[in-house]
Amino acid sequence: MKSIFLVGFMGSGKSTIGKQLAKKLKLNYLDTDDLIEQTANKKIKTIFAEDGENVFRDLEHQVLTSTSDLGYVISTGGGIVERQENRAWLSTKQVVYLKTSWETINERLQADQDRPIWQDQSRDKQLLLTKRDSLYRDIAKITIETDNQGVDQIVDQIYSIFE
Repeated sequence: MKSIFLVGFMGSGKSTIGKQLAKKLKLNYLDTDDLIEQTANKKIKTIFAEDGENVFRDLEHQVLTSTSDLGYVISTGGGIVERQENRAWLSTKQVVYLKTSWETINERLQADQDRPIWQDQSRDKQLLLTKRDSLYRDIAKITIETDNQGVDQIVDQIYSIFE
């Protein structure tokens, strides 16, 4: 089976849903953020603080394009769509957009201390979601509305498409 790439804003549930979906489809699971941390041998928060967002985005692109196109469910970072070359690469893949409202994201991430962009008070995250939404939609073959749905419901929807 071809790999399935999950995209969406931070807090949309890509990692949680990706792990469950991989189990259900009997596929391997990868998270690009985990692969970046392994490659850099440091946490994403540290990469942002020490090296900057551009270095992180370079690593993100490297990791994304090295993933296998067969047998994986792959959760991507929320900003993977920031770079045109990532969008072009993903546009030829099986991409599922986990569309989540600002209200739901804000509620889920209230106590989050690990996401550097979420912690950056100088960035308008709601505006960032609006900007990225069209980029996610452009590359996604399937869009799943995640608001007011449990993980199992979302996984079942995606599973029914790919089983």
